[in-house]
Amino acid sequence: MMRLLTGVASSDTFAFEPISIRGIANKVFVEGKGSSPGLYWVHIWTVKDQRICQLREYFNTAILVTDLKPVKPNPHVIQNHPSATLWQSQLWKSKEGRSMPGLILTI
Repeated sequence: MMRLLTGVASSDTFAFEPISIRGIANKVFVEGKGSSPGLYWVHIWTVKDQRICQLREYFNTAILVTDLKPVKPNPHVIQNHPSATLWQSQLWKSKEGRSMPGLILTI
C-alpha cells in the first residue's frame, strides 16, 4: 500500500519502524515511522482465528480510537461526550501531528 499511496518508486527501499503496539479485543494498533523524516503510519489489524482478516492503513494521520459505550460519570472530570479513549497515536498530541489530519475511530 505504501508505494501506491506515496508514489515511491519500486526500486526505493522503505523501512517501517514500529514505535508502539497495542492490542484491544480483536484489534491490534501499530504505530510507526518511515525511513524518511515526516513519514508516519498507523496500521489497525482485525484478528480472527489467529489470522489478520482486515488491515486498515493510515498515512501521516493522527488516530484516536474511542469506545462509544457510556462511561460512568465522574463528578471530578468534565467530559464533552460519554465515551472512553481506548488508544491514540503519539501524533495526536505531538508538534508534528498539529499539521496532520486527525481521525477519530469508534468501536
